Amino acid sequence: MGYDPAYLGASLNDRAYDAAILGEAVFNAIMRRNAAAGRLASGVTLVMFGEAIRKTFGEEFDKAALFAFNLTGENGPDVVKPLDYFAGRIVDLLMDKMIACGGGTGLDEPTVAPHFNKLRVELGEMRTRKVRDFTHGIMGNERMKKDPVVSIVNTQSNSPGAVQQVGVGEFSQSAIIQHHQQLVAAIDRALASPEFQQLEQTQKEGFRDIAEVVKDEAVKPAPDPVKLKRWSERLVGLAKEVGMRVAVSEIGQAITQILGAAI
Repeated sequence: MGYDPAYLGASLNDRAYDAAILGEAVFNAIMRRNAAAGRLASGVTLVMFGEAIRKTFGEEFDKAALFAFNLTGENGPDVVKPLDYFAGRIVDLLMDKMIACGGGTGLDEPTVAPHFNKLRVELGEMRTRKVRDFTHGIMGNERMKKDPVVSIVNTQSNSPGAVQQVGVGEFSQSAIIQHHQQLVAAIDRALASPEFQQLEQTQKEGFRDIAEVVKDEAVKPAPDPVKLKRWSERLVGLAKEVGMRVAVSEIGQAITQILGAAI
């Protein structure tokens, strides 16, 4: 076994909680949008909740599965077990967030409960299918292949003045220290830009929420490189989605300086 099982488990656990934070932000954005449209206490909100939770679960599972495969180089029982546990955990966390948000829609319990119960069953079926596909080396319709670019490196020296490194690609803690202000500044410029000001309120709030997560991680004394890469990818992806071209360029360049690879 050429990897640390404890690291795999801890990383998957972190991803589950990150997914819950993302899901909550998405559910809250749906509620704000529908409240503004005067349709919060309606079936439209429930339908949008369902679409969001399926999409979030599917995307976060696929990212975690690819991470696990790239880290371990295998899809045997020792990897499937923690990944399956992760999948169950993410279902529970996302459902908890959605149920909590459901209580603020104004819809009564007899209306909400059956819909949410059905979604829990659907997510359980998605979990089973996706874990089964992973066991057979499949993601979506494609056979999984190890990413030749991404590598996890963990080296530590006990010599005086040594610097601990935990890397993704060419990442090092020294790279974060050297370039994190560039990343924070790029995010702050994006938040103050005309592009940002032209967004809808829900888009602004969604972008700001993820931006704050990236900034908080970047300025930590010992940032988690995997988490920083993951949340940065989400931020750049959202910027692309809402048309913030300058932000995509500047934030992308700053992250490339840190990670040593474009996102």
